[in-house]
Amino acid sequence: MRNHSGRRRRLIAVAATLTSIALLATGCSYLGGDTGAASNSKLLRIFVHSNGPTDAGFKKINALFEKQNPGVKVEMTTAVGADFATTRNTRMTAKDVDITEGSEQGGTSQLPAWAKDQKPTAWVQGLQAGNWVDLTDQSFLKNFSSGILKKYEFKGKQYAVPTGTSHLSGVFYNKALFAKYNLAVPTTWGKLETVMKTLKANGVAPFIIGGKDSWPASLPIAGLVQSIYPDPVALDKGLWEGKVSLTDPKAVEVMDKLKTIYANTASNWAGMDYASIPSRFVKGEGAMLPDGGWEIPAIQTADPKFEFGYFPMPGSDNAANNKYIASKLEFSLSIPSSSKNQDLAKKWLALYSDPKVYADFIGGSGFGPAQPDLKLPAVLSEIQQYLPPSGFTPGWDQVFHPNTKAGPLAMIPFAFSSVAPLGTETDMAGLAQKMDVDWKAGLK
Repeated sequence: MRNHSGRRRRLIAVAATLTSIALLATGCSYLGGDTGAASNSKLLRIFVHSNGPTDAGFKKINALFEKQNPGVKVEMTTAVGADFATTRNTRMTAKDVDITEGSEQGGTSQLPAWAKDQKPTAWVQGLQAGNWVDLTDQSFLKNFSSGILKKYEFKGKQYAVPTGTSHLSGVFYNKALFAKYNLAVPTTWGKLETVMKTLKANGVAPFIIGGKDSWPASLPIAGLVQSIYPDPVALDKGLWEGKVSLTDPKAVEVMDKLKTIYANTASNWAGMDYASIPSRFVKGEGAMLPDGGWEIPAIQTADPKFEFGYFPMPGSDNAANNKYIASKLEFSLSIPSSSKNQDLAKKWLALYSDPKVYADFIGGSGFGPAQPDLKLPAVLSEIQQYLPPSGFTPGWDQVFHPNTKAGPLAMIPFAFSSVAPLGTETDMAGLAQKMDVDWKAGLK
């Protein structure tokens, strides 16, 4: 999923304080051909965050689009870092971009009535201001799953073309190690405990996590919350209305099980940088990796022959509560109202949306598909069994509405970075009490 140090910074914005990366002002990637196009050529300008797998996919589409449309040049520029949104807005004002990211992640998430005194997302503010072209009547949108399109809808209209979803709450597993020790994919917390004990008894670290970057250690939370709180929307609402406490038994259960996962992770994992995890995983330094689907390309690059699968984190002892993998909506593609080439931009989006073209894009991206019934690579096809008919179960970070007035231990919640060895906390009931105090401070 794109440049994931930047993308996942947005995914778990409160999970860690990241160093802001300066925009590559002179290093933008021009993937669509020479920007000094001949004066009689039509120029289509695309601007997105940089990420190797998606950049490569867009490059192929751009080449195909130019071939199908003689005289058209596609200028694709990319950027990394926190300045992307500022640069995008500047270019939109200057009428210098025709297709760009509308919603960076999370669809058109509007604030519910209970999330008081919070600002809507920049995407929603832009829709309210009329900054984006209405695509509702475009026939190519029919190719996408209705459940996912619904998440991007604004006042009954469509302004965004999905790129896909990123699976959040799953666990990669080493098929060879599971076969060696006669392990089945665990479907309940008790069965996961059995897998952990068997692996440890044979000298194999059950899990591996890139703790040095902090935020990857939050990923098990997505699965645990989904399993332990079957209705996460009710959890969000209950927290805001003061009817649910972070000292409740379920909240303590989330933290206790997170502590157990940390205790069953490879030694020195808190000092492992995230970039090294795919190669460590394929070498067998951990049999399971709680991570997002965006890591699929990196794992395959580390060892193309490595056989792995992906299953939902089974946080509950009721298998029915562990049935689905939760996901987040990835960035969307939209046309600014200031674009000078709106018809050409719609034509490019139509090509991108063609099921055959889109399937090829998804196959190399690591995203879950936003279109149904696609022919997918084996690992993505295997994941489909854990997705609902709509194709999308929103993860906790998609459901929860942060309170900017809350204390630091309740910014997500749950306060994963305070748990040893990332932090110093070993008493989860005590930590839950501190989280609750910080959350309720924001309600006053």
